[in-house]
Amino acid sequence: MAGRECYHCKQWVEEGEEHDCWTTTEAALTRDLFEDLRDAWDRLRETAASFGEQRIYASHHSIMFSRKSCYFFVRPKRNFLEVCVFLGRALKAPQVRRVEPSSKSKLAHFIRITHRDEVEAPITDWLREAYEFSGGLSKAGRNGENNHIAQEVPRLKAGPAPKLDKGKQLARLRRICKSIPGTIEKLSHGEPTFFTPKRVFAMFANNHHGDGRVAVWLPAAAGVQTALIEEAPETYFRPPYVGVNGWVGVELSKVDDEQLGALVREAFRFIDQKTRTSRSSKSPKPVRAEMREPQRARKT
Repeated sequence: MAGRECYHCKQWVEEGEEHDCWTTTEAALTRDLFEDLRDAWDRLRETAASFGEQRIYASHHSIMFSRKSCYFFVRPKRNFLEVCVFLGRALKAPQVRRVEPSSKSKLAHFIRITHRDEVEAPITDWLREAYEFSGGLSKAGRNGENNHIAQEVPRLKAGPAPKLDKGKQLARLRRICKSIPGTIEKLSHGEPTFFTPKRVFAMFANNHHGDGRVAVWLPAAAGVQTALIEEAPETYFRPPYVGVNGWVGVELSKVDDEQLGALVREAFRFIDQKTRTSRSSKSPKPVRAEMREPQRARKT
């Protein structure tokens, strides 16, 4: 009897028989990720979702990103995310741990991600290239031209988006952030970023990936992001990567110094309090006095 072997679980499926081996969910696969890996996963997913129409689904131990075919998948591990990207050319870069042939026209590139800061160019450029390649591959397949697809898919030109701010808005943000005692400024993802000093409380974004905005991204308590966007959608927005965690984007040209200062100081207090709470919850329990004292010698 005609049938097929399921690509994912290897089970034989008879012709006409319903079969669904996707017995897991994204939430289940990412539930136990620690904070940096969770942030990295959120960035990966949001970056990929911004490319356009696709299917994102969980299957066995992986989360698949697919057009007509899978163009990359993520396999969450205990201490890293294993990312497999399918391209029509072999990459030679330190981020790529190994390359394996996947088909006559595709090569699988395995990348290990341990921190959210790694989810930037060139990795995000490779993901977009894989997305475009998958679309080109499907079109070429319909025309019977698979053998030439690697030459037909245009290569994306990697490079930072042009900067819009000439220093004015950054100077405003820097002045306000530096007025808060304990603030430390560092360069992260090519932009000035401000720390408490342990954790980020403000990220400058100058036309991030060509979005046309000169903005600051700020962490906020639950519900604040939605409320601000509903109140003034021309000023506030949901930023990429960190927006899923409740951060809010602020268009700097739309707020005055007083309003910006209030938002930045509230972000600092929110992160500082969060750090203190986390630190206190990890403090060791005090040892009882009778356990601390050495045992007295028995009198004879």
